[in-house]
Amino acid sequence: MKKILFTLLLIIYANLSFAESHMQADSFAVVLKVPAEEVEKIESLIDSHHDFMHRDHSLSGENRLNSYSVIKGFEYKDPTDPSKGLTGNVYYFLSEHYQTPMGLQMHMEAGENWDGLAEMQSMMFQYGLALAWPGEVIAKMNR
Repeated sequence: MKKILFTLLLIIYANLSFAESHMQADSFAVVLKVPAEEVEKIESLIDSHHDFMHRDHSLSGENRLNSYSVIKGFEYKDPTDPSKGLTGNVYYFLSEHYQTPMGLQMHMEAGENWDGLAEMQSMMFQYGLALAWPGEVIAKMNR
């Protein structure tokens, strides 16, 4: 199943990223909405993914990883009135940006050897609200 999903993602990636040069698919992002009782499990998986990223991704060279971030935020019952408290759900925004489309493709290939891949995919399907896959960075600021 994992190989089928990987193959399908690569086909989609290739078709979108090279179709008449409309998109330089060099990134992706996912938004998760996680119930409080699952936060510890999800954060453990995010930690494992972060370790994988440090271990298997280059921060230099032509196909380097330019940006990796996971942002955590809490869901308010009423965002216009924080005094009403929280729902108990937690949002996670995970994004990755590579220097080139090949960098994103290399990430997908490296992911095949990460032991948390199936759990990550399950998490994304279960808690995912939005997925920009593949994506293209259209604005950024660097220090």
